[in-house]
Amino acid sequence: MMAGQYNELVKIYDIHETINEYGEREEERVFQRSTRAHIDRASGNRNVENDEIVYNHNKTFHLHSYVKLEDTSLICFNKKYYRILSIEPRREYNDIEVITEEINE
Repeated sequence: MMAGQYNELVKIYDIHETINEYGEREEERVFQRSTRAHIDRASGNRNVENDEIVYNHNKTFHLHSYVKLEDTSLICFNKKYYRILSIEPRREYNDIEVITEEINE
């Protein structure tokens, strides 16, 4: 375990869907916890979708193994939200590797 490398503060949110009085689905971000993480690598590219330029950014977060995550959770880092693509436990480092992509809002 490399505890000194977990130097970035991240916040974890859960998504709760509700249906309002008009029958519309609304998503609400509910704060779960904040923890420290190590950001290993980042990649990004520029795509054109629907005649609009979109910048896709991917980041890999390494979190302590006791942090409970779901595939539907969001990670907030530097006031940007990231959608979880995969969660892989790494037993040799006693942590979990979370591959994410930035949510373009």
